[in-house]
Amino acid sequence: MNARAKTGVVQVTAMRRLEGRVALVTGGGRGIGRAISEAFAREGAAVGVLDLKPEISAEAADAINSAGGRAIPIVGNVARREDLFAAAARLREAFGPVTVLVNNAMWNRYGSLLEQDETTIGRMIDVGLKGVIWGYQAVVPQMQEAGGGAIVNIGSPAALIALRHGIMYSAVKAAVQAATRSAAAEFGPMNIRVNAIAPGSTRTDGANLVVDEAGWERRRQKVPLGRLGEPEDIAKAAVFLASDESSWVSGDMMLVDGAMTFAFS
Repeated sequence: MNARAKTGVVQVTAMRRLEGRVALVTGGGRGIGRAISEAFAREGAAVGVLDLKPEISAEAADAINSAGGRAIPIVGNVARREDLFAAAARLREAFGPVTVLVNNAMWNRYGSLLEQDETTIGRMIDVGLKGVIWGYQAVVPQMQEAGGGAIVNIGSPAALIALRHGIMYSAVKAAVQAATRSAAAEFGPMNIRVNAIAPGSTRTDGANLVVDEAGWERRRQKVPLGRLGEPEDIAKAAVFLASDESSWVSGDMMLVDGAMTFAFS
């Protein structure tokens, strides 16, 4: 909000925090990614909704456009470097250079490490870690051209705590945390900030497929604030990290988990 005094009257003008930004959101068609795509559009950004399934990407982009925002659907697999470059090029053609990137896409399978095969482990690394790296390579040149930008990676508390039957997930998310900090150091001189968000137990349609009500209640009981997260909780943090409100924040991993991680550890 901007306030200005004129002839004894304070005029208040609402300012959308991401006005003029062009944002690419991977996995942006559902769950946390969709909440971020929608929140960015409400704050004035033009959004590229990147998802693996065309119908999911299109439905999310249509919803944003119907609500008065600006979005285009983009189909791609973040595990493929060429798909990230194609997505960034398409978004630039539609709206201009990409100035915000959200690396949200992830593919995960929990289970005993001794029982996970090479295909499963390889896909988790390809999507969860390589997808972040390919995202960097695809958008950083455009951010340089635009004079700067902001990158938000979706990490996990699993990078910080032991997670039984989640060795590979923890390993991938710990690598994302390291890649966040190192990218902040490397890209900082280009006026590009890089941060991560570590969501706690957050209810999404996808998570509901593998967690029943009893499981959600067990998770809720571990949260000091007494409730589970919603995708919108994570989206609010993403807006902050993408906006000028966090202009001196870089290299951080923000826990958005109701203090669950600290209580757990």
